[in-house]
Amino acid sequence: MKPLYLTLNAFGPYAGRTELDFSRFGGSGLFLIGGDTGAGKTALFDAITFALYGETTGENRKTTMLRSDFAAPEAETFVELTFLHRGRTYLVRRWPEQQRAAKRGSGIVKSPPRAELIREPEEPVSGAVAVTAAVVKLLGIDAKQFAQVSMLAQNDFTRLLNAPSADRAAILRQIFDTADHQRLGQAAVQHARQADEACRRLDEVLLMHLGSLLGAGADEETAAQLRELQDAHDPFAASGAAELAKRLLEFDEAIEAKQNELLTELDEKIARGDAAVKLAEERAARRRQLAGLVDEEARTAEVQRQTEALQTELQTRSDALKQTIAETEAARAALGKTDTEQVRLEHHIELAENLTTSCENLLRSLTAADEAAATAAQRQQAYLQAQTALDEAEAQYAALQRQLNANRAGLLAQQLQPGQPCPVCGSTEHPCPAQLPQDHVTEQVLEEREQALTAQRRDTAAQSRTAGDAAARSAELRATLTRDAAAFFARRAGRYTGKPAEELTPEELRAALEEQKASLAEGLAGLRAQHAEFKRQSDKARALTDQLDNLNNQLKGLEKQAFAASRKAANAKAGHAAAAARVQQMQETVPDREEAATLAKLQQALARLRADRAAATNARDAAVHRLHTNRAALEGIEKTLRALAAARDKRAMWDNLSKTINGNLAGKVKLPFEQYVQAFYFDGVVEAANLRFTRMTDGQYRLLRRKSEALAGKTALDLDVFDAYTGKTRPVGSLSGGESFMAALCLALGISDTIQQNAGGVTIETLFIDEGFGSLDADSLEKAVDTLAGLAGGDKLIGVISHVEALQARLTRQIRVTKTRAGSKAEIVLE
Repeated sequence: MKPLYLTLNAFGPYAGRTELDFSRFGGSGLFLIGGDTGAGKTALFDAITFALYGETTGENRKTTMLRSDFAAPEAETFVELTFLHRGRTYLVRRWPEQQRAAKRGSGIVKSPPRAELIREPEEPVSGAVAVTAAVVKLLGIDAKQFAQVSMLAQNDFTRLLNAPSADRAAILRQIFDTADHQRLGQAAVQHARQADEACRRLDEVLLMHLGSLLGAGADEETAAQLRELQDAHDPFAASGAAELAKRLLEFDEAIEAKQNELLTELDEKIARGDAAVKLAEERAARRRQLAGLVDEEARTAEVQRQTEALQTELQTRSDALKQTIAETEAARAALGKTDTEQVRLEHHIELAENLTTSCENLLRSLTAADEAAATAAQRQQAYLQAQTALDEAEAQYAALQRQLNANRAGLLAQQLQPGQPCPVCGSTEHPCPAQLPQDHVTEQVLEEREQALTAQRRDTAAQSRTAGDAAARSAELRATLTRDAAAFFARRAGRYTGKPAEELTPEELRAALEEQKASLAEGLAGLRAQHAEFKRQSDKARALTDQLDNLNNQLKGLEKQAFAASRKAANAKAGHAAAAARVQQMQETVPDREEAATLAKLQQALARLRADRAAATNARDAAVHRLHTNRAALEGIEKTLRALAAARDKRAMWDNLSKTINGNLAGKVKLPFEQYVQAFYFDGVVEAANLRFTRMTDGQYRLLRRKSEALAGKTALDLDVFDAYTGKTRPVGSLSGGESFMAALCLALGISDTIQQNAGGVTIETLFIDEGFGSLDADSLEKAVDTLAGLAGGDKLIGVISHVEALQARLTRQIRVTKTRAGSKAEIVLE
């Protein structure tokens, strides 16, 4: 893959649109990416990687951080790369997830990641995931491999050169992706641990089944063997538990058969005993039944006596209650009818109360009418006074107006100016102007007097309306009062004999109403006294009525009790007769004599038989329980022993495999399988590195992987250097700074070569080398550049990322990156 044209927009440190035409480099050779630290040199490789794979090379540079902080809010972040691969040209565009200002309206727009790949004549590919997959398929390597083989960062290959074996193993694990080999060793350890755990679990299961064996039915020797085996708690000694369990089963099967025979014999004896006890119990039951019948006869005789006595008592109470009812009815009749008279009195009381209320309302209306008349008179007087004052003000205003007219000539003369024409005659000379009297009137005074007069007119008119309204209100109240009083006097009829209401003065009307109010109060008091007396009589009558109802209810209850008592007495008499007959009949069927202890002896013998049967049943059930338990234990022991044998074989196999893979076999070199694989890869890397390192050092140095026969295997990935000048081998850390850089650079190029070979022959046509040249002297720098130039040959394009001035002079083809306050800029310079 060779880049032909790269376009950045609002990407990383580049605020605006940046376009780089790589085709100007001719497709091969060395070129320099130069500029100040932090200007954005490495960001160009990040842009290429992002365009291809949607990822960046830096661990701290996430795709969500790619939008330039210098970009305009509405600018869109994207990368566009045109590249050449195996003779065909491709165009890939990619947009990261970003937030920018909306192009239409206001607000912020969040855009999802997008990508497209143009690959004519084939159909284009769209979508971030689909484009990444298409690029991986096209180039044959993923983003991680592309970063490893296309970007040689100083920190990475210098760290690999000087790292100890343990750290170098971690670096090589990442470079050559040997984590699967490490995981293989971890998986072997895990499987070995799981196999050992499975054996321990089965040991516990075996001991559990052994512990569940029951030896209570065995002889002393077998029981002792079982206890010894269980107390030992040794799974390896438990292999003979199966034979012991079979012997325990034989003992309990014999016990079960013996107890079953005993149970059959006892069941026959219990059946005979049950029949004898049943016969004896029937005879004892007859004697108890006779005793019960005798007691029943005595009880029924007592019931008959009690029911007959209750009949007599109820009859006496009924006669006394009837006498009380007759006396209460006579007292109720003596009170007579009071309800009708009480209703009449209540009606008269209501009429008197209504009339009293009407009279009181008329008195209040009379007071209101008098107050309204007084108010009307006061307001009429106030109006007359205001009208008089207005008339006087009108006369004064007319006089002032006449005086102003008389003074107008003098007022006009005051405004004359020498040489100015008179407003009346037009003359410019004013020999005898009119004179104003000392008490003259002005237009302003007259105007103020007119304004005051206007306000006085409005006030007088308002008082006139108020006086008229008060007079109308007084007349209306007086007319309503006269009408209502006439109606009231008409209702009083013969109780009022005075003049009609319309002929009465207010004082006469008040006196008449007060007289009627007193008369109504006196009559109402008498009516209420009569009503109270009739109410007391009515309450007494109702109480006697309620008492009669209660007495009648009591009489009905006594009659029901008497009826029930008569039936009960008849039933009791019949029951006594029947009980006496049953006693006589039972006495004829009960035997005269029978030994009382016979039933007890039979019951005791039957109880002993039942106890013997329960004991035999318990012994049989215990044997059956042991049989079930021991059979289950035997089955579990045999099954567990088979599983345990297989598990122990599996544990031995995984233990040996784990120790082999992880380098833990006794007497062997402690070299894990992953480090073995890494050593294989590292040998290839060292061999490829020496092809360049020997040439760059004029044949003085050659890198060697340290090989030791020690069993520890801790230095399998350590690196030494052979010095041809001294013929000695020494640690690689003894190299000078410039020598270390050249060795690290050659090691990184060797890694790149090895990765390309392992990636199925993938050809890397573009390589970027990031920094590190500052540690070289002029001669070493020249050799490093020559080596890289030779590496570039005629088909590789190698970009050196550096700010070293010597390289800027040596490499004239450059991408010059400039850092400004508004973001970085990049341009291609060919000198």
